[in-house]
Amino acid sequence: MQTTDDAVTPPHSLADWKVLLPYWKSEEKLWAWSLLGGTIGLSVLYVQSAVWFGAWYHRFFDAFFAGEVGRCLGMLPFYLLVTLGSVGVHATQTYLTQVLSMRWRLWNTKVYLRQYLSDEAYYRLEHGPNRADNPDQRIADDLSQMTVQTLKLGLDAIDAVTTLLSFAVVLWNIGGVLSFDWHGRHFQIPGYLFLGAVLTSLVASGILERFGASLIGANYRQQHFDADLRAGLMDVRRNSEQIAFYGGENAEQLRLSGYLTYIATNWRSVVRYTWRVNFISEFYTGVATIPLWLMLAPKAMAHALSFGLYSQINSAYTQVRISLEWFIFNYADLATLRSVLQRLGEFERVVSQPSQSGIVRFPSDAPSVQIRDLVLNLPDGKPIVQIGDLTMQGGERWLVRGASGSGKSTFLRALAGLWRHGRGEVSFNMRQAMFLPQSSYVPSGTLRQALSYPATSDHYDTASCQQALEAVNLAGYGHRLEEIADWGAVLSPGEQQRLAVARALLFRPAILFLDEATSALDDANERRLYEALLFFLPHTTCVSVAHHDALRVFHDREIVLESGKAVFSMLEK
Repeated sequence: MQTTDDAVTPPHSLADWKVLLPYWKSEEKLWAWSLLGGTIGLSVLYVQSAVWFGAWYHRFFDAFFAGEVGRCLGMLPFYLLVTLGSVGVHATQTYLTQVLSMRWRLWNTKVYLRQYLSDEAYYRLEHGPNRADNPDQRIADDLSQMTVQTLKLGLDAIDAVTTLLSFAVVLWNIGGVLSFDWHGRHFQIPGYLFLGAVLTSLVASGILERFGASLIGANYRQQHFDADLRAGLMDVRRNSEQIAFYGGENAEQLRLSGYLTYIATNWRSVVRYTWRVNFISEFYTGVATIPLWLMLAPKAMAHALSFGLYSQINSAYTQVRISLEWFIFNYADLATLRSVLQRLGEFERVVSQPSQSGIVRFPSDAPSVQIRDLVLNLPDGKPIVQIGDLTMQGGERWLVRGASGSGKSTFLRALAGLWRHGRGEVSFNMRQAMFLPQSSYVPSGTLRQALSYPATSDHYDTASCQQALEAVNLAGYGHRLEEIADWGAVLSPGEQQRLAVARALLFRPAILFLDEATSALDDANERRLYEALLFFLPHTTCVSVAHHDALRVFHDREIVLESGKAVFSMLEK
């Protein structure tokens, strides 16, 4: 868990904005651009209706205050018709925006999931030297925020530009020219109302950026700390039984309270910076009309300002001012979006980094395992064990033993490509290899899905599944193959290990690696599993990491890791 220090926040980079681009160049680009074009077109229509309403108000109120009631009543039906069309345009624009947002999010999520689950990136993000915290939040939450906020802010910006262009012409034309004498010289400023609106908005935007920039980093850290709390709660849910056995409620309360402390501490920064932004924004909004009154004072003193003209000028000035204030009104949302893009950009950079390893793995179609000059190191470069050269022929059964910390599990991780620190070459049939760790992953769903993993649930027929369960002493579950449950919680650790061996019996790998895969079993069940492996997989090359001497009888060769070296020997039957 990080501190609330500013060091938690990476520097903002323009490269982070690149995460917005791929969808618009993808296979869905026709749909994407069509929906965006339709949304923008409707936005233009909506703005034009606002321009029409401004002119209509001018005519209507001039007639209204002139007492021309009949003329006013005659103008109302067309007003209602245009209002109906304007509402329809706005509702349709909102609908298209939502459709585009969902399509964009789904496409991005699929791409990120593909990146996350490719080249063992999900493993490197947790165990590699370059990490990205809480990838689940970045994929599930940040992508959703990115699409919603980008479309909202982007379309609002387009709407603001369209409004600015439309009403700038109106304001320029009806505002006229400001004429005055100064130091004996005559000056004329055309479009002074428009220029005044631009100047005041630029000044306010500059002040807001100066005092509100810190909100970006605070939002980034808040997302990080919120995700930490969510991950901590998931740990409690996953390990509820172990926590209950230990009576660890107070320890968990203390741990989760620590996460809350970071959230609360950083939240004070968020609130402080948000208060600054809101104060500046609201104050500017409250006084924004004063410059207009000052600029219209000469017209009022010259009796050249009717109520209808003022109504139209005020409407146009307000629209121009609001469009120019897009940055001011959306600063907090922009800060949130920029922090989201930082997290997604960081995720992409870490995922896309090539996995560097001194241990080279070559695929092969042979049933043997070829190891050449293999040395395993710690991440800091310190040696763990030197394996050297070794060939495991097809059908051979090797037992890997050694003291705790000697490198047994690291050896198997290196063969699997998960441990990259060291040097050497490894070659075997990786497509037909299977690794069984000490704690096997048991996904939720039907028991058939859990048994068939990583294959699909329809890959094996019912008879084969029941036979595999019976072979590992789980015959009592044979009638529950279609039952949906959280099988990781239903099955005991020993039953989960038996289920993992049943997967191997179904998959029938050419090479099987077991990393203390029967450590939770009693002697009888452990013997039964290895007898099943010998019977059903007689030609499979088997490599077992184990502490139990009782397993020697099921292997014909042995690797003993001691004093930083590997000793190979034959086992006597």
